Amino acid sequence: MLFKFKSYLNFLWKSTNQHGVHSPFVYNLVTKCFYDRKERASYNSIKNFHKNNTLDISLKNAKLLNRLIPYLDYKKILILSDSSDFITQILSVNNQISISDSLEVKHPFDFIYMDIAPCENNPELLETIFSLVHNDSLLLFNEIHKSQSNQFIWEQLQNNSKTKVTIDTYDLGFVFFRREQEKEHFIIRV
Repeated sequence: MLFKFKSYLNFLWKSTNQHGVHSPFVYNLVTKCFYDRKERASYNSIKNFHKNNTLDISLKNAKLLNRLIPYLDYKKILILSDSSDFITQILSVNNQISISDSLEVKHPFDFIYMDIAPCENNPELLETIFSLVHNDSLLLFNEIHKSQSNQFIWEQLQNNSKTKVTIDTYDLGFVFFRREQEKEHFIIRV
């Protein structure tokens, strides 16, 4: 518990909002998606899913996940999570997408949602995941600051030569592979 408290204080100290972002791509993502407060038709269903499930994702983050799909115009989704049924429900509400939960599918995915813990001491898993992305893909990790090991894996992902843009929102870690962009890490309050 002490680790999470210290980790959160450190996050607050280092984090910024859209005014500290100089990348046009990240600025637009933050202002038009992360900070979008318009009520959506999908939110009632998401609230019901959230109320009836005990999961490690907040309602605020569930709504953000649902907004990401249309904002980034993603269609092919891979979910590798203990809570894959719930994440599938969240992402599917009012979004036309194709969802898989298997690494056996060998085509590139637009969006991969996964728990970070299985990546510990498993570089082969990350290499497999990296082989399933394209330039505009998003790899999204849950609970990046839940433990020291999760936070260590997150730091390794930031330093990986294949990742270009990483965004830390404390609960979620966003990894983009945009080759046209300089390598940058952002810590954003949502």
